[in-house]
Amino acid sequence: MKGFRFYAPGRGEVKELMLRPIKANEVLLKVQYCGVCGTDLNIWRGTDRSASDIVLGHEYCGTIVEAGSAVQRVAVGQRVAVDPNVPCYQCEACRKGRINLCAQLTALGVDIDGGFAEYCIVPDTQLFPLPPNMLWEEAAMVEPVACALNGINRCDLAIGDDVLILGGGPMGLIMLQLAKLRGAGSVTLCERMEGRRQLGEQLGADRTVSGLAELEASDTPAPDVVIECIGNPVTQEAAFRLVKPGGMVELFGDGDMTSRYSLPSQLFYQKELTARGAALNPFTHQQAFRAIASGRIRLLPLVSRKIPVDELPALLKAGFSKDDIKILVDFSE
Repeated sequence: MKGFRFYAPGRGEVKELMLRPIKANEVLLKVQYCGVCGTDLNIWRGTDRSASDIVLGHEYCGTIVEAGSAVQRVAVGQRVAVDPNVPCYQCEACRKGRINLCAQLTALGVDIDGGFAEYCIVPDTQLFPLPPNMLWEEAAMVEPVACALNGINRCDLAIGDDVLILGGGPMGLIMLQLAKLRGAGSVTLCERMEGRRQLGEQLGADRTVSGLAELEASDTPAPDVVIECIGNPVTQEAAFRLVKPGGMVELFGDGDMTSRYSLPSQLFYQKELTARGAALNPFTHQQAFRAIASGRIRLLPLVSRKIPVDELPALLKAGFSKDDIKILVDFSE
C-alpha cells in the first residue's frame, strides 16, 4: 500500500508500506479521506511533538475491510470515522473523566501510524459508525468538530453573549457556527484573509474585521467571550486586552510549543477575567456526529481542495496557501 512516512522534522516520503497482521481488538481500515491539520505542519516543522518513523494523519475516515476476532462493536463493510486519541482509562485524569488529559495518552497519526496511507490499523474502541446521510468529506472532519465542541463547552457561553473569534481557519469557522448554535447574541470574526472573512459571513458571522487594528479602533462594545483559534502570541495577548471586564478568554489555538506571550501582572485582578484552554475531544465525538448529521454544522464549504498523497510532501514543505482552509488527502480511488 502507498502512504506517507514521517521520519523526523523536514524528513518524510511517500512510499510503499507494509502492514503487520491485525490484533484481536483491531480492524483494518481502507482510508477514504484524511484531513491535513495545522498539527501535521507543526510536526513537520519540529514545533510539535510526535514519534519518529510513523504514518502521520489523525483526521480520517474509511471502510472496515477486516476485523479481529474480538471485535464486536463494528463489522466489515461499515463506514466509520476515527477518534485518534487513545487514553489509558487507568490514570488519575482518566478516572476523573478527563480522558483528554490522560497521562499515558497516545494518538493515531502522532504516536501510532495514522491516516496518511491507503490502509490503517485502528483499535475498535476508536471507531464511530457513520450515519447513513453523512458524506465522506464530513466524516473526515468529525475529529476537529469534536475538538471544537470541547472548546465551546468550556466557554460557559450564555445566551445573548457577544463573541469574538480570532482566526478564520477551519477551527475558527467551526467555532463560529457552534457559537451561533449556542445562542450567542453576536459573533465577530477577526481574520486577515478576505476569502475566509467572506466564508465566515456565509456561515453566520454577524461582523467580520480584517485585523486587530480594526478591532481596537472600533467603538463597538467589548466581547463577553474571546476564542483565540490561531495559537499566535500576538493574538493570544490581544484576547485578554479585548475582552470586557468579567469576561472569558479561551486559548483554543494550538500554536508553536516554543512561543510565549506576556500580560500585565494586574490584568486578571483588574478585569476579573476567566481564562481556559481546551484540549482535544473528551467524550465529544458522538455529539459531533449528531451536530453534523443534523445539517446544522456546515463543513463542505470548508474543503478548499483534495490532493493525492503524492502531493503531501510538497504541501508540508510549502505550508498552506492563502486560499487553503481544509485540505483532504484523497484515497478514494
